Amino acid sequence: MIYTGKLYTAGSTAHQHVELVLEDGHFTLHSVPERTLLGIFEKGAFRTDSRVGNLPRDIALSNGDLITVQADDNLHHWLDRRSDAKKQTGWSLSSLENSARWAIASVVLAPLMLVAIFKFVIPAIAITFASYVPYTLKDVASRHTLSALDTTVLEPSRLDEDVRQRLTQRFATVYQAVQLDQPGFNTQFRYTDTMGANAFALPNGTIVFTDQLVELVEQDEKQLSAILLHEIGHVSEQHSMRLIAETIATTMVITYFFGDVSGVFETFMGASNTLINNQFSQKLETEADDFALRHASAAGLTPEDFADALESLASSLPPESEMDKILSSHPMLKDRIEKARAAQSSN
Repeated sequence: MIYTGKLYTAGSTAHQHVELVLEDGHFTLHSVPERTLLGIFEKGAFRTDSRVGNLPRDIALSNGDLITVQADDNLHHWLDRRSDAKKQTGWSLSSLENSARWAIASVVLAPLMLVAIFKFVIPAIAITFASYVPYTLKDVASRHTLSALDTTVLEPSRLDEDVRQRLTQRFATVYQAVQLDQPGFNTQFRYTDTMGANAFALPNGTIVFTDQLVELVEQDEKQLSAILLHEIGHVSEQHSMRLIAETIATTMVITYFFGDVSGVFETFMGASNTLINNQFSQKLETEADDFALRHASAAGLTPEDFADALESLASSLPPESEMDKILSSHPMLKDRIEKARAAQSSN
């Protein structure tokens, strides 16, 4: 039996066309079209990887050269019997590929595997990753982030100095009451035309309140302190680092499984990535809510204060729809308010 293929010299991308002539216990290799004998290769002088569908077979020679050849069933059988390939594994992989039963099973198991990866594996990796990030790195990243925001969407606070001092002093008692090992907790106030009534936490413990949020709750110290507890929860649980790790891991997994895409499918990929990351974000927001409710009493607050703060935020936003459960990066406000009210009732 004669087969045509390509011979790649070790350490080079150049190739030449060759013919393989199969004999009983060996094969001979000839150049094309000269028919010059290039070698006789006995068992042990070459090895092959397992058969993968209809892809060409690679034959690695002992001198480092590589032959690629489009194989039929006869050549597959000959190579698997005479090469140093792991025959049992190769045949089992090939049989799995051609098994209708395993094909159907893979249709069921593949989505389940992806769900397990996104729901359990990636979050676990993110938690581990976050715990190994040193504070110095978090501090540098946080300072750069705030500096970038200050030059783009944030401006110096326009609140009266006495208001900022009063709130800063009140927040200091909250930081002290929570008693976390995290250094660097501090409060900043900023004015913004784009972010609206908002508060956010940076990994180094810097927590920023917008003037619009302070004005929305009419400078209510209890509501603002409840929001502060929520933001402290983000820092304590290292949510920023976890979200970074989860986003990177999610992108890598989606790209690995669906990387060779274009056009409409790329749009689908982007939407999938967004939806998955939003689900991660909702989970982190829920954890921060739980932190605030858990530490409310120590800070001289009640779950009712947190519910009031959420209601104030809800009053400034358009009505929520059921679609927000999927598309939003935050849990629905009405659900969060109900949860806080329930926590108040149980106390």
